[in-house]
Amino acid sequence: MTTATTPTAWPPDVTLERDGIRLEPLSLAHEADIATAAADGELWNIRFTSVPEPQETRGYIETALKQRAEGIRLAFAVIDVAANDGGGKLIGSTSYHDIVPAIKRVEIGWTWYAKSYQRSKVNTLCKLMLMQHAFETLGCDVIGWRASHMNLASQRAIERLGAKRDGVLRHHAPIRDGKVRDTVMYSMLAAEWPAAKEKLENKLAAGSSRDVGSPAKSEGNRVRLGEITAENLRSVLRLNPGAIGERMVATNAWSIAQAAHSANAVPRAIMVGDTPVGFIMLYDATLDPALAAKDEVTAGGIGIWRLMIDFQQQGKGYGEAAILEAARYAATRPSVKQIELSYVPIEGNPSPFYKKMGFVETGKMDGIEIVMVQPLAALMARLDASR
Repeated sequence: MTTATTPTAWPPDVTLERDGIRLEPLSLAHEADIATAAADGELWNIRFTSVPEPQETRGYIETALKQRAEGIRLAFAVIDVAANDGGGKLIGSTSYHDIVPAIKRVEIGWTWYAKSYQRSKVNTLCKLMLMQHAFETLGCDVIGWRASHMNLASQRAIERLGAKRDGVLRHHAPIRDGKVRDTVMYSMLAAEWPAAKEKLENKLAAGSSRDVGSPAKSEGNRVRLGEITAENLRSVLRLNPGAIGERMVATNAWSIAQAAHSANAVPRAIMVGDTPVGFIMLYDATLDPALAAKDEVTAGGIGIWRLMIDFQQQGKGYGEAAILEAARYAATRPSVKQIELSYVPIEGNPSPFYKKMGFVETGKMDGIEIVMVQPLAALMARLDASR
């Protein structure tokens, strides 16, 4: 007589812990704590997230447990171990999902964190633990990620992990407001994991995964604008703004080629120590006023013609620091009173960042781009305050 047995779920239940953050299988015992964490920022109001509203919390967990029984998801509660005097505190959730045991594939997603823990080391730690367990313990051949086309922060975070953008599934999944989103797909192969792991480990060791929204210091060995030289040219050309940035900014190779044919172009590497982390190109009308008049550029300003930060370096304040260093340059030029820049008005554009820095739209257009401006004096005051 043969007795039927229930196949062991893959991946099996596991608890992962590192540097004060623990991932433990999600259960109904976490219901109240999930509701509390979600209320930190009322995260359910973000339309493209999976965060449950208070009355949906039990159903949210029951769905995760049902999907676990079906073999397609393993959900975790994210715990800050040291919080509450060592008693621990649930601060979010994440999952392995769309699990395909036959080809050793998992995806990482359903991820959210309480607002007070966002832009911290928590996401890097969680992703590192899940990726390491998947590749090194489960023997996965590939890990996947997916993000709403509207969730640009999530796309940038996935790209910083070292994942490759596979493409976009159009009109793919409903969201809570009744609309249908496009889904941006990413993946990482097992052969790509060692290099990605090294970068993530270095990021944690350097403490650079902690981003509290303050600008990087632009003094000493922090951010400076350096000449493009034979020694750093290749590194500058390799800088990549990520899939989102590529839609809005010319390549650095093209910008440097343009600079070779404009006496008013001032191309610079954005440097942290001896490492290029981005590229900026200014338009300085004071260098050749006749050319500026021909280009129909307003006198009395320095223009930020191009600005990009490598996708692995985004979220660290380098863009703001570079603009402040551009203001420092402008202050050395005769009769300069303002800094101008512009942006392409498509989804994911940097206008919220520029407005946060104090730039305002002028109502003018530069081709298809919207022009913004800020008095040099205001930027210099901000630079002084950042010291």
